[in-house]
Amino acid sequence: MQTGNKGKIGHVLQAINIVPLLLFGTITLLLSYQWFTDAMYEEVERGLVYVALNTNTIIDVAYPGDYRLEGDTEPHLYKGDAAITTDAYELIDRVKADTELEITIFYQDMRVLTTISDSAGGRYVGTKAPDIVIEEVLNGGEPRFYTNTLINGARYFSYYMPISDSNGNIAGMIFVGKPSQKVNTAVQESLYPLIFTTIATIIVICLFLFFYTQKLITALQHIRGFLVEVATGNLTAKLDSTVSKRNDEFGDIGRSALSMQRSLRTMVEQDALTELFNRRCAEQKLRQVVAKHQTQQTPFCLSIGDIDFFKKVNDTYGHECGDLVLKNISAKLKEHMHNHGFAARWGGEEFLLVYDHVQLPEAHRLLEGLLNEIRAMETQYNDKVIKVTMTFGLIAGDTDDTSKLLLSADENLYNGKAGGRNCIVWKQSDEKSDTESDTASEQENNNKENE
Repeated sequence: MQTGNKGKIGHVLQAINIVPLLLFGTITLLLSYQWFTDAMYEEVERGLVYVALNTNTIIDVAYPGDYRLEGDTEPHLYKGDAAITTDAYELIDRVKADTELEITIFYQDMRVLTTISDSAGGRYVGTKAPDIVIEEVLNGGEPRFYTNTLINGARYFSYYMPISDSNGNIAGMIFVGKPSQKVNTAVQESLYPLIFTTIATIIVICLFLFFYTQKLITALQHIRGFLVEVATGNLTAKLDSTVSKRNDEFGDIGRSALSMQRSLRTMVEQDALTELFNRRCAEQKLRQVVAKHQTQQTPFCLSIGDIDFFKKVNDTYGHECGDLVLKNISAKLKEHMHNHGFAARWGGEEFLLVYDHVQLPEAHRLLEGLLNEIRAMETQYNDKVIKVTMTFGLIAGDTDDTSKLLLSADENLYNGKAGGRNCIVWKQSDEKSDTESDTASEQENNNKENE
């Protein structure tokens, strides 16, 4: 069965399931990245603030007094009576060794003490603070945290804190900084597991949704292909068993489609009254038997039977009784042909029997048994008991021309009617027809009376 391409609904189902998940995953990943980055930056800021406060406290304890700068050619920073330009280096170098942070002491806007090295390896002193820092911290009097401060060609996460003298005037600033590269590397290393886990989760869910949706699409394709086959007249089309076995709506649709197919086959192939195959279906099935005979050389036989004096039944008891007789005879024929072939209502009170995989002598034996059963049948109608007989014309399937086969069987039937009815007329190849009749004298009188 051709299922064709996935089709619009297949793409829509895939998109409905996967696209929102991808969008959700992407947004979640971006938000998580931003949230985590902000959290890391806040943590860095807290560390810088802590070190700046502690450094300021340590210097105030070690060197009481106010900051002042003395000397023109080689200025020295004093705090109280102590010249700390040299002494304080041991303190801030030790802080850097413990924290891996850069420390700088500004007097006003000039970098006087620092752990930052210049390109020659010396202390990066005698340089000014960035303009924005001077504006916001030195002049504004408020500490500030910056995430992209350029110092000596390198980027820093930095915290600038103003320092005041005993009169409350701002004398300078303390800088604590951490190279941006180290912070960003730490952020990335911390984010990699989160990014990997999120992406892996999205991929797994997408794959699950893809394969699950693909199963739904495949089921839908099977149903569509099956319905197309049925709509184009193939009432023997098969629906993939995986669909009918599903315990969901698609399974319900598949089983309903099969039920519809069976109903259509009943309407198209069966005779409404007798529930046997109708003539159109019988002709198709006969052609299939003949085709199999051509390719596989399987034997078959064909018989046309007619209920004797059926018109008399209708005229005497009415058509309702006649229909009941037809139903009873049809049930007997259907039972008889089980595992031997098929029976069909050929028209009116005529029936077609096709024996598949059966030689002529065996077909005659089977048909003889059937005729005996029909002779013994009784149809109860009101307070009457109706008994009928049948006449059969039987032939072997010795040609591939179905028209000739049907004509030969019909000729044998005609000969049986002419010869007294209630018999089987059969022949094999070109041999002379044999007529078997057990018609009683009373039946012969009825024949003469009704002919």
